[in-house]
Amino acid sequence: MTFNVKRTLAACACAACTLAVMTGCSNFNSSGSSQAPSSVPATSQTVSSAASEASSAAASSQPIDAQATLLKLMKETAEKGKVINCDFAVQSNVIEDVQEKWGKEDQSEYISAAKGTYATYSKKGFVFGFNKGSQLFEVRSFDSQLKGITLSKTEEIFGKPDYDVTSGKDRIIGYVVSKDYKMLMVFPNPKASGEDAVLDHYSVFYPAGTVNMMADDHGRQW
Repeated sequence: MTFNVKRTLAACACAACTLAVMTGCSNFNSSGSSQAPSSVPATSQTVSSAASEASSAAASSQPIDAQATLLKLMKETAEKGKVINCDFAVQSNVIEDVQEKWGKEDQSEYISAAKGTYATYSKKGFVFGFNKGSQLFEVRSFDSQLKGITLSKTEEIFGKPDYDVTSGKDRIIGYVVSKDYKMLMVFPNPKASGEDAVLDHYSVFYPAGTVNMMADDHGRQW
């Protein structure tokens, strides 16, 4: 599966980016479909967290709120610089770590608005942004497990976004999850019927990784 990385990635680069650059952030493949690749197998972190939640729910005889559970896991993982179901972290890993484990990426492209090069692993459902020093500064996930998360539940759990823009048919929101990391989430706009928007993809972002003081470039904030 291939898709237009430039359209997908530039949309979330920064508030100062033009809407023309940001348009089409939810598109994952060249056909314009926002359908994500098959879900990546859950890691032990996902499984153990779900088991713990299930155990607590059973003890209290209360139903499990699957969306809330997943959102909380996403935030907890983002605080460590990672997205769920992926072992590679922003700041601490370099693109060579990914290539050593997963092989060469399907495609790689420098995105000026995003301040780095993006390597796409279509079959895995992940995209990695890295700087000139090979350090990962953004990890993006298109895991199909995310497709059940709604915009309303996200705001219910996380509150008002720290970053909130609309670009074309997408609403892009962001949250500060730690002193170093931020989480960006992309929701296609709700349909005219009033249907709640459902998450298309999200990423964990390390702003300091986009700074290039040698070029007097202070990098991205979102």
